[in-house]
Amino acid sequence: MNSTTRFISNILFDKEINLVSFPTKNNDKFWDSFVKIGSSHYVIPALYYKLKQRDYLSLLNDELVCYMEEIYNQNLKRNINLVKEVNEISNLFRSNNIDHVFLKGAALLSSIYKESLGIRMIGDIDVLIKNDQILKAKSLMENHGYKFIDGPFLPFIDPEKHLNRMIHKKKIFAVELHFRISNKIKFDCDKVIKSKKNLNNIFIPNTNDLLYHMIINFQVNDYGSLKAHFHFRTLFDVINISNTQPDLIKQVPNSLHVKKIQVVLKNLNIINYKTPLNLSFFETRFRLINTIYFFSLINDFLFDIFNIISVSPLTRIKQIIALVFRRDYRTYALKKLRILK
Repeated sequence: MNSTTRFISNILFDKEINLVSFPTKNNDKFWDSFVKIGSSHYVIPALYYKLKQRDYLSLLNDELVCYMEEIYNQNLKRNINLVKEVNEISNLFRSNNIDHVFLKGAALLSSIYKESLGIRMIGDIDVLIKNDQILKAKSLMENHGYKFIDGPFLPFIDPEKHLNRMIHKKKIFAVELHFRISNKIKFDCDKVIKSKKNLNNIFIPNTNDLLYHMIINFQVNDYGSLKAHFHFRTLFDVINISNTQPDLIKQVPNSLHVKKIQVVLKNLNIINYKTPLNLSFFETRFRLINTIYFFSLINDFLFDIFNIISVSPLTRIKQIIALVFRRDYRTYALKKLRILK
């Protein structure tokens, strides 16, 4: 683990910082790495908030402070708008008896981050809808000015866990209507909706479900467990949710993915945790990936190979057909492969 990653971890998770060894203002190499890692993990606003909270901003050069402050303020403005749009969608669904809960960032801004709205970066609004009401919810959104983006090619591909993104020309945030939480593991969505919390007329998962979903979303949906990767934004969310109740992480389903994220937290010196014997190889792999660049390249290569061969033949045939006959899908695929921007 390089020194910049350790430093970011210590700032985000309120660990002791030795001010004698605090990076100097003119250490451009360190601060460039700091911005690069912080940006890739979507935690620049959180880092600014924590550095300001600990009265460390004076230890950074003025240009960097101004940059981080601007990112934080822009994110705060976005999230104020997000709260407004979440309330509008909530009113629409509640008035039409749509069973739903807001997920991920929208749920977090309505709960643990409601007093610090600028701290967390959010891409879109995720809403879990009761399965037999998903089409009604879709129609309501369309009747209120939302429309689908990303092209109408989903019928060519196995359905995942949500409808295509919907956008509104007068709104900032895209909306994803989910009919399941994960298409890779079993997750009782009806239970999540039935046991929801009501926070000022915003429905979100109860704290246990919220924590478990944040873990599963990264570990399974984003392949964190498989790749032995971590993302500071997810770890930041997990720790802040966990801090709301003593031993909360022990109350969520005791899955391998939950254990793996605790191994990651341990190796970043965020929590104390005894690694189970069956995760010793995972821990060794995680350490190698994050200390030796060559191992990270090999790991990513092996993951890409696995990802290719794990797709079912029928799905692959559908994708090939879509690539040949659908221009919208070709554009989508090229963007996914980062060939187009």
